[in-house]
Amino acid sequence: MKIKIHFITQIFLLVCLVSGYFYEVMTMYFCLLFHEIGHYIMIKILKKDITMLEISPLGGILHIDKCQNDFNYKEFLIHFSGPVVSFILYIILNCLDANEILLQSSLYILILNLLPIYPLDGGKILLSLRQYFMPYRKALRFTIFSSLIAILLLIVYLVNYYNYVLILLYFFYLNLKFYYDISYIYYSFLWYKYLHPNKRLKQKLILNDKTIYYAFYKGFNNLFYQDLHFIEEKQILKQTLTLHK
Repeated sequence: MKIKIHFITQIFLLVCLVSGYFYEVMTMYFCLLFHEIGHYIMIKILKKDITMLEISPLGGILHIDKCQNDFNYKEFLIHFSGPVVSFILYIILNCLDANEILLQSSLYILILNLLPIYPLDGGKILLSLRQYFMPYRKALRFTIFSSLIAILLLIVYLVNYYNYVLILLYFFYLNLKFYYDISYIYYSFLWYKYLHPNKRLKQKLILNDKTIYYAFYKGFNNLFYQDLHFIEEKQILKQTLTLHK
């Protein structure tokens, strides 16, 4: 597993060191470690792989393999397990009457990772739920749009806290980048489905969709009905991927 520390995180740590808040930040990252352990345990239980851990100023971002064509609830459990462990840590620290800095840090990690901002846990949890009701590409677009709105609202609310605004602006940039990468993400998802079929998934019937390429649901085996015929997703994938090379 690769570990990547964002450049802005390094600046954030340097500023905290110079301004005398390094201990508080290190305490926060100590609580973040438990949060990531929660993800790690669930990932291993579900037999998935971690390709990369990115350390951002607001938390960790996990890149997980083998979830591209599997049940949506597994993604939900992976993303939800981190906040669950953070909540348990907060309760334990409360019971142990821990010092205020440690207690606040555990609460900080819990709340921030539940914000509906992609790619934090809150944004990914919402995406994993939307995948049940929306085609995957539409779910991605909707998640990015809602994430951008949440970031702008938080910037307005925290406008006097320049350090938080700077971090939020970074996530605004990151979401814009994700938005421009949606076509590539979706194309990679279709190729993964084609190369790694999963017969255990339930079928999702899609009726009379004129834009089949954008109609695939994640977490399902898609079955298309067009011109009085049922067409399995493997056949559609073979055709669409050839056309969109």
